[in-house]
Amino acid sequence: MLNLPSTVLVNRVMPKKVFYEHLKTTAAIKEQFVQQIERIEMVASIKEASIHIPGDKDVAEIDVLALYLKGIGIPYEAIELVARSISNKLLFICLTNESCKLLVRRDRLYETGWEPTDGAKLELVGSTLGELWDSIVSQVIFGDASYTDLAGRLERKRRSEALRLELEQVERKRKSEKQIAKKNALFDRKRAIEAELSRLEGES
Repeated sequence: MLNLPSTVLVNRVMPKKVFYEHLKTTAAIKEQFVQQIERIEMVASIKEASIHIPGDKDVAEIDVLALYLKGIGIPYEAIELVARSISNKLLFICLTNESCKLLVRRDRLYETGWEPTDGAKLELVGSTLGELWDSIVSQVIFGDASYTDLAGRLERKRRSEALRLELEQVERKRKSEKQIAKKNALFDRKRAIEAELSRLEGES
């Protein structure tokens, strides 16, 4: 799975009950474990002993967890609970109907689109586990394996998303605005947003 080296593979089933019976949760989240997840499996444990890449102060181990789903719905709250309950960095693989998608949690959950399970691959890039983790996050969010300036790239992504949302709101208001002065002010704001978006795209 994911074309990972055999030295990191674990392939151990993790009982779902461990998460929803022994951790503080809600009935709705427990329902996600019961109704949406068939089983949880630890696919791999990426650490210095298994891959000969040293850890650092932030990352000592990266675990790959497979969630075999009963349908195509993603149990986001259950995934959040698992992410909060395990101190290691986690890459989630959701699998259903010979398709999979990858998820990681940074400031929030990020995910790829669905892709054929057989074609899904993960590049292990970096001279430390911290760099390797940033590379994994980059592969999920940006579709490339670069670990350089991940924090900056994420900040620009968040800013771009906020600006695009504001741009939609400005354009809607401008279409319905009757007063010329306000309409012109909205047009100026639209141009300013577009200019900042262009700058951010150039820095990406």
